[in-house]
Amino acid sequence: MQPQPATAPRRTQRDRRTDSDGRLLAAALRLVARGGSAGTSLAAIGLEAGFSRGLPAERFGSKVALLQALIDRMEAWAEENVFAGLPEEAGLDGLLTRVAAHFHGCMAGPEAVGALYILCMESLTVVPELRPRLAAYFQGYRRAFEHHIRCGQRKGEIRAELDPAVEASLVLGLIRGLVTQWLLDRDSIDLSLATRAALESCRRSLRAEARA
Repeated sequence: MQPQPATAPRRTQRDRRTDSDGRLLAAALRLVARGGSAGTSLAAIGLEAGFSRGLPAERFGSKVALLQALIDRMEAWAEENVFAGLPEEAGLDGLLTRVAAHFHGCMAGPEAVGALYILCMESLTVVPELRPRLAAYFQGYRRAFEHHIRCGQRKGEIRAELDPAVEASLVLGLIRGLVTQWLLDRDSIDLSLATRAALESCRRSLRAEARA
């Protein structure tokens, strides 16, 4: 008697919904990266994902709600794939490692980064409803840098007179400024070289002077 092949477990309705929601968000990311959220309709997202025009509205209710879900998905992806493997050591080296991770994540996912930065700009004009969510997104990054700076000050690695909150904002501003330039003119800007320069700039501006 021939053994019967194992049958694959049946997918649940929840599995199918999770899969289709993921496809809708992936389609939204592609369209936002291509033409911004202002030029992207819920109907276009449904068709891009291979579903009906009405499914995005049925699942998310509004375009703003879908875009907020997309930001949630981006943040979760970054935490799992860019920052989860960072060493736990806090201080100057930990900060520099985290800065490098930001740039490496951008180079690994330029389409997603482009979509995120477009949403940031549009939140100042055409989609102000996204501003609180995006502010919270980047506050998380600033808090992480601030934590490293405070730890580095306690360890004597980072200059004690610096304001950790201000310096954390400057570090994040350096990252966002370079990434914005790269997104605008990727043919002229080598982000790998810019990363090394940014790390050296952070090191010089934060490092405590060695005592004799």
